[in-house]
Amino acid sequence: MPLNPQSMITEVRTVDSPCVGICNIDFDATDICQGCGRSINEIANWSVYTDEDKIVVNEQATKRMKEISFDRGF
Repeated sequence: MPLNPQSMITEVRTVDSPCVGICNIDFDATDICQGCGRSINEIANWSVYTDEDKIVVNEQATKRMKEISFDRGF
């Protein structure tokens, strides 16, 4: 039986998570993961974000990781 074109998946989500599997959040100091640069809310909501949201979060996470590296002297 052929599939109805409207029932087929037509969009593939392609924005990768910045997660590197090194989760480290010092809740006494920040809500930002030292491994990926995302906030705890961004991590929790990743699966429901649109691709556009994920792109913005990735840009912000990259900026945060550069700031974290600078603060550590790397």
